[in-house]
Amino acid sequence: MRKSCLPITLLAAVGLAFTALHSYGQTAPKPGENPILRDVFTADPAPLVYKDKVYLYVGHDEAKEGQMFNMNDWRCYSSTDMKHWTPHGSVMNVRDFTWATKDAWASQVVARNGKFYFYAAVQEGAPANAKAIGVAVSDSPTGPFVDARGSALISDKTTPGPNGWDDIDPTVFVDDDGTAWLAWGNPNCYLAKLKPNMTELDGPIQRIEVPNYTEGPWLHKRGNLYYFTYAAFAHQGMSEKMCYATAPKVTGPWTYQGILTDQAKNSYTIHPGVIEFKKQWYFFYHNATLTLPSGESGALGRRSVCVEYLYYNPDGTIQPITQTVAGVSVPPKPSASRAAASATPVPTATGLSVVQNIQPRPAQWPGAPLLSTMADPATTALDNISFNHDKGAASFGQTFQVKTDCKLTRIDLFGGDGFGTDAKQPVTLALYDLGSQANPAYTPGTNLFGAGKGLSVAYTPQPAGLLQFDFAGSNQVALQAGHTYAFELQGIEKAAPLFWRVSRQEAYPAGGAYFNRQPLLLGDKRGYDFALAVYATAGLK
Repeated sequence: MRKSCLPITLLAAVGLAFTALHSYGQTAPKPGENPILRDVFTADPAPLVYKDKVYLYVGHDEAKEGQMFNMNDWRCYSSTDMKHWTPHGSVMNVRDFTWATKDAWASQVVARNGKFYFYAAVQEGAPANAKAIGVAVSDSPTGPFVDARGSALISDKTTPGPNGWDDIDPTVFVDDDGTAWLAWGNPNCYLAKLKPNMTELDGPIQRIEVPNYTEGPWLHKRGNLYYFTYAAFAHQGMSEKMCYATAPKVTGPWTYQGILTDQAKNSYTIHPGVIEFKKQWYFFYHNATLTLPSGESGALGRRSVCVEYLYYNPDGTIQPITQTVAGVSVPPKPSASRAAASATPVPTATGLSVVQNIQPRPAQWPGAPLLSTMADPATTALDNISFNHDKGAASFGQTFQVKTDCKLTRIDLFGGDGFGTDAKQPVTLALYDLGSQANPAYTPGTNLFGAGKGLSVAYTPQPAGLLQFDFAGSNQVALQAGHTYAFELQGIEKAAPLFWRVSRQEAYPAGGAYFNRQPLLLGDKRGYDFALAVYATAGLK
């Protein structure tokens, strides 16, 4: 049964005094203050502008202490002024998809051909038993929505891989020419065209390659520029932040524009929604700051939806967004250009050239390396490591052994992402001759690069791909047959300028992955080998 359509400010009146003491430090909230929805815990906001209203679709989380998420239905709210929100109750239950078993996760509704199409992530039952995306349809933006297919639009077999959770967080964007695009995924972002019926894919699945991607994609367009906003950094060992990229076409190429807003208060997840309404742009997200009148407070699953004004610079970039309590209860500021903060760059050292993102998701190493730690880095090396791993370290690296005398010319590694290098997050390359050391840990001698000082690296964030280090002059080190060498990235503990990918199984018996010169651990298990290829010419001269 649907709830009556009363403004949330009235529904929240009961127990308001209690709530006011515990909700993000607020007294009686003003209309438009964050969180904007206060009757239940809500997450993963997906706004839709239709005629003169904004319809906001959210997941409803009922998680109790000790639960991660407990989400069974999706709710809808509407507003004509972005300050007062009318609840329309539950618009669909996860079990309305008869092939689904649980988890009413992130969703989005789009209007098309006089109907409203609802895309949602759920848990598909046997035999898949994995996350999937369903599509439902309604004649009204407030539902009820009914399954439009009777089966998953996207299932685990659509995007086969090692993770059962990769098919989540759908977002749909209808371009000016009427073409509809579906994007989704964690830890990869997939992109596919939809047929005009909005319930079938139309063509092959592509990938959107951007740095630090985790989940929660959102596509929108302003003028001739396309924007891709997404939750980032969880796979790099941090709470999610919001990043964005721009492109001349929805299929790319995408230019990374950096962090849009930092992590949400009390929540390691964040999820975007971007709209223009009455000539003003808005950014939706969630945090975990709400306390309900019942006394339940925000937590991992018990999140609450918020909104901020969004402003563009004259060049089309978006001004960084500060998360506030005031939200949209205050008037928007006049749009003004905001110069990005500039960091002090670190140049690449003489005797080294760096080429980034040679090949995204490499299935093999280019050319003919002297040796490699694995044949298929994209499939074998699945985990990201930087100086912020575990308790932090000043170095991480890979050992390898050469069988013939040769001269080092190049090293490739499979990596990327991160914040980039600057004076506060430098990266230096090191190479050590370990001779015949066979201990689990190793003790380095003299750095063979840069006359003992190493080689500084300039790096800007790139999607995960091949990083190529070409050596010249004295840095073309002589490698001796039978010797073991350690190639390291050195930097500042807890920093994350870039990430190197490591395998979860033995890939290279003649060496291994190290962290602070100790065998690398991934939780309580060993991280076996970093994805590395060594190129050399024959002989020592």
